[in-house]
Amino acid sequence: MAVTAQDPKLERKSRLTATLRFFITISLALGISALIGDQQIGGFAALGAFMALLSDTESTLKSRLGGLLLTFLGVLAAAGVGLALKHLAFGEWLILAAACFGQSLMTFAEKFWWLWGKYVLVFLLISVFDFSPNLSAFIGYAMGFSLAALVVVADHYVWRIEKLGPRLFDQLRMVEGGTRNTTAYGLISALTMVTGLWLSTFIDMSEPGWVGITIIYILNSDVRSGFIRILLRILGTVAGYFAVVLLMPHIPNLFVLGTVVVLASLGIPYFVGRNYALMQFFITMYILFVLDWLMYAYGGDHSILIWRIWDTLLGAGCASVGLFIYWLWTKRHSNTGISK
Repeated sequence: MAVTAQDPKLERKSRLTATLRFFITISLALGISALIGDQQIGGFAALGAFMALLSDTESTLKSRLGGLLLTFLGVLAAAGVGLALKHLAFGEWLILAAACFGQSLMTFAEKFWWLWGKYVLVFLLISVFDFSPNLSAFIGYAMGFSLAALVVVADHYVWRIEKLGPRLFDQLRMVEGGTRNTTAYGLISALTMVTGLWLSTFIDMSEPGWVGITIIYILNSDVRSGFIRILLRILGTVAGYFAVVLLMPHIPNLFVLGTVVVLASLGIPYFVGRNYALMQFFITMYILFVLDWLMYAYGGDHSILIWRIWDTLLGAGCASVGLFIYWLWTKRHSNTGISK
């Protein structure tokens, strides 16, 4: 008989096995890149593995592997569309707004599609504003997703846990059946993101895409949770930011940096859904350490740390305004309610 998801022993085992998946996959990604002597591929593989494992569903093996494939194809297509949008004068704003509107209709209850939509939107933003994907990025992401798939197969047969949630397309049918956020929330989210991007370009911030990423990860249709998430995201991000700033000058080589990347990744699966501030703390540390790895791979330095905090604050401010507008709308249309 399957153990229920509320069982403390099952919950603890689930978190520990998820942490083990992160440890094995990230270690393999960086280790293989060291063997082949390509630091760029290793950095992108670490990012790809992080995305793949975070989107892994608690379902059948076929559904889990299908989810990884859908995620990879989605971000690959988004990167290609983003590159095409670079050559348009104003069309990218309309397409980004439409993508944000569609993603905002997904509720957190449909976790895979909710996160899939965010990943696709993130890659659109990065490709349009910040970074043009190259062959190393493609190979690295493909390697990261492939390693994650291998670990998922091993997890299925070695550390089997009878904690099966809805399959991917069952979740999609739930959305089609009406379990989605309001149209007003989708419109306000799209307007908030476009406004944040415009402000970041108007004041000439170096990485506008990160402002948009911050906005879409903070916005939440539950207004109260949204404001709490803003405070916790700022707290976790600032703490992670200063932790990296303090540690980076004392990291002598790539071997030590790779070890720190792996250690930072372990806190992500353990605190996901458990403590938002600590989850954000470890995600911030992990992303910044991997970006430092890539900066060194491309001959740069860790100056990327400087603009990360300002992008987060601008994005959080825009998200606050967007949530306030949505709160005013729900107050005026009290019969609509707020989806929990």
